Amino acid sequence: MPNIQRNLNHISYIAGISAGALAAAATKAAAASLLLKIDYESVDFHTEDDKLISIPVRQIPHPESTFLREFAVSIGNSSVPGLNGISEIHAVVERVRRLSDIPDKLFIVPEYINLYLDGDDSIARNPEGSDIGPFMYPAIDKKARTLIFQAAADVLHFADVMPLLKITLSCASINQRPALATITGCMGNIVPTSQNDILIEIAKTIEEQYESGIRHVLAVPGNSGHKYIQDATHISMAHIIRCRNYLGDTIDMAATVGMENFLLVGNASKIIRLAAGIMDTHTWNADGRREVLSLHTVLAGGTISQARIIQDIATTEQMLSKLTEWGLRDAVLRSVCYKIGDYVRNRIGGRPMKFGVIPIHYNYGILGQTPDISNVMAAVSREQFALSIKQ
Repeated sequence: MPNIQRNLNHISYIAGISAGALAAAATKAAAASLLLKIDYESVDFHTEDDKLISIPVRQIPHPESTFLREFAVSIGNSSVPGLNGISEIHAVVERVRRLSDIPDKLFIVPEYINLYLDGDDSIARNPEGSDIGPFMYPAIDKKARTLIFQAAADVLHFADVMPLLKITLSCASINQRPALATITGCMGNIVPTSQNDILIEIAKTIEEQYESGIRHVLAVPGNSGHKYIQDATHISMAHIIRCRNYLGDTIDMAATVGMENFLLVGNASKIIRLAAGIMDTHTWNADGRREVLSLHTVLAGGTISQARIIQDIATTEQMLSKLTEWGLRDAVLRSVCYKIGDYVRNRIGGRPMKFGVIPIHYNYGILGQTPDISNVMAAVSREQFALSIKQ
């Protein structure tokens, strides 16, 4: 049984902890908040000698920006190599909107081509001949860089998106005295994000909505409510449930807590998989899009040759384009949505919650809807509108 050591305010001195581990913990917390909307209070780290260290983290608010998150680890009186005179280590994780915004002399590695690592003026720069890294790059050694990149990549694995992210480390000195930090790593690893972390966050959001009086759920797969979804449905996205890829679990939670209506709207690439009974839509778990659309091409009156063409197409957009060219898209999606209705009804399992599902594509708009959806849409739309007025 690993030894668990915790401190609610700052990281206590523990043999084997390093500046790299602390920076990686702050990076994971910032990335999880930005991409998964999970706000950790602590991040667990496994040392090489099987100690489980819970590293307290805290968020630094940036209300002016939705594109970045910053988390810090307070060191207190701990003696951490490379952090003499330092009281806190910070990590900012932000989306990169233009490659021209990326400065020179920062770290990038082939394994994580969409991640960039930098340090601000509080991080030392390598002199010529340094064994830590290239000349004038941030003083972050290879072990620390590996920990930090792995921490961010672990979150990206669950985010189901691949944005360009820049990680910037900084430090606060004790009593504002000048001090430069060197970030060195150690053997060990940040404990990976688990599926349970995501499900807990979804459950918490549903429970909070129910306690606030909401009874009609609007759920969106993926990581955020997209403007094209709101434009297509004309429903306010004031209080959506971001169900990520856990569509079935989200349905279970909403039905169990006592929600009256459940409307699932979102990208067709995710929604279509429900017609195969796939309730966890992570691509690495199951895909099924080609199988669903090729089968329903035949069921909607298409030919076996057309179904075989669908089987050989890589993307949802290309499949929809081909179905549109053949004049079969509406008939195929009606058949798909009818089957989705069967699977969702079975998932709810006789509980009184009513439901509706709408697959949407950013070019084609609403592609279809499950049967008997009008009352569900009306209830959700009224409540979402009322909530948006309150805001």
